[in-house]
Amino acid sequence: MELEAVLFDAGGVLWDLDPPVEELFARALGRHGTVPDRGRLMAALAKAERLMDGEFARIGGGDEGDYWREYDGIVLDDLGVDIDVEAFAAGLGREFRAVVTRMESWVAYPDAAPALEAVRRMGLRTGLVSNATELARRVLMNLDMERHFDAVVISDEVGVRKPDPAIFRIALEMLDAEPGRSVFLGDRPATDMAGAARAGVLPVLVDRRGAFDGSGYERVDGLSDIEGLVERLRSLPAPAAGGP
Repeated sequence: MELEAVLFDAGGVLWDLDPPVEELFARALGRHGTVPDRGRLMAALAKAERLMDGEFARIGGGDEGDYWREYDGIVLDDLGVDIDVEAFAAGLGREFRAVVTRMESWVAYPDAAPALEAVRRMGLRTGLVSNATELARRVLMNLDMERHFDAVVISDEVGVRKPDPAIFRIALEMLDAEPGRSVFLGDRPATDMAGAARAGVLPVLVDRRGAFDGSGYERVDGLSDIEGLVERLRSLPAPAAGGP
């Protein structure tokens, strides 16, 4: 595979919430008198991510209320916690929205900027493809990351969202890159991996929380060995549209 470009997702790949989802969930449980074991909580959240992955892709930017109620119900059930799901989800949802809508709540993973710099040193073009609002632009500037990208494509700005392959084609056109010579690193199989694959771009799953073992996609647990990943990918045949 002759590589020309590496595309990145934003949340879950380059940056995360501060406080992270598990901390927000633990706080919400604490308000209901429950102190969860952190290992069990992380495993329950990973299970909910895995089970609800397809549903998240189908929402398509619409009302997420039912999704989060079901997601929270899976976590509570897995933890064996007897709490009214409606009340719990409503309280957690309010706190979550207050956090995610603040630019300062988003922090870069330690391996993000070094990975972007390494890709540029390898002579490859870089792009960001994110299902996001204009907040993502402000986060990019706040984290001093915009300078690392040759193209930035945000769903609210272009009117199309992953998993629609059209959003990847917009990025590739901006980069003047061929899909069969491009890679996309995202964190959701049904949204990111499926969309990239349908666009003919090689999808690589960045599974930082270990939620998607056995997904069928090339998978890494972070970006610390981006150079090694690129070398591995160069040994693969060029992808064809479709995916697993």
